Amino acid sequence: MAVCPEDLPWKRKIVIFGRVESDKTPSEARVRGFRAAARRVVLAAVVTVTAMTSTGAADAAIGDPGRVLAQASPPDAPWAGGQKLSPPPDGPWPQGADFTLFLCRSDDSFDNCRERAITAEQRRALQARLEAMPQVAEARFETRAQAWAIFKEDIADDETLLSVLGPGDMPESFKGTLHRRADIAPFRTAMKKIPGVSNVYVLGGRFWKGKADIRVTLCGKQKPYEGPCAKRGPVTRQEKAAIEGRLSGMRQVEQIYVEDAAHAKRVFEHFWARGKFRTSNFAENYYIRLTDRGDARVVIGAVKDMPGVQDAFTVTTG
Repeated sequence: MAVCPEDLPWKRKIVIFGRVESDKTPSEARVRGFRAAARRVVLAAVVTVTAMTSTGAADAAIGDPGRVLAQASPPDAPWAGGQKLSPPPDGPWPQGADFTLFLCRSDDSFDNCRERAITAEQRRALQARLEAMPQVAEARFETRAQAWAIFKEDIADDETLLSVLGPGDMPESFKGTLHRRADIAPFRTAMKKIPGVSNVYVLGGRFWKGKADIRVTLCGKQKPYEGPCAKRGPVTRQEKAAIEGRLSGMRQVEQIYVEDAAHAKRVFEHFWARGKFRTSNFAENYYIRLTDRGDARVVIGAVKDMPGVQDAFTVTTG
């Protein structure tokens, strides 16, 4: 059975696998078993790492309110900062959809693979079908090396993953876009039946792409399992005022959008393109547009250790 994003957080899962193996000298068989288990999580991670850095609602896919990082402020609450603060922009909302078709490997036990790698003939047939489909705006083949280069950049600060994974653990895939959101469900259904395809992900576009460069997530009433918010309560108004004041006073910051839980829910549902979620599952975030994206590390460094901040990182642009 395929690992779905509902099984995340994937990073924590791989760390748990690592703990299981770490108290003994790993045999070759156990190492192979660990790497196979990690690869199953990677299939979901390759796609959902983008969701985590783009939607402001990574934990919404988990469906566990105990992992929510922040709660929304009342809708009538005043902005605490300067003129740079505002609600999220009205749009535009992304049209179409992005898809990833992961291809079978010889060690994949997924239902459509059964430990049989995709053949060259099946790969050519799939590419020809994608190119002929009127619903598909663009399709391209991605090698393991290309997938690893992208994934490695996304997990650059995670030594655990970097120590156990490599280019050979990445699946080959076809990636591309659909013209219309209405085609998402039928396209997903059709592709799941194609020989040689292990997993299909179709995502509805990232609202914050091109609108913001940094995301800052705040501590909430419900504590996460780890991190700076694990042993404290939700962010206070005084802490929010301090965070907003620092950001508003930085010359590198052009605009600060204050996203409440309702907007985060709407963004994630548009991106995930399947099912509805509870507003209480979503975090309150600041999305920051910079005058120069090259200053991202400076701005992140200025706020990431402030009281009330759970995390701060760049928004994926690709």
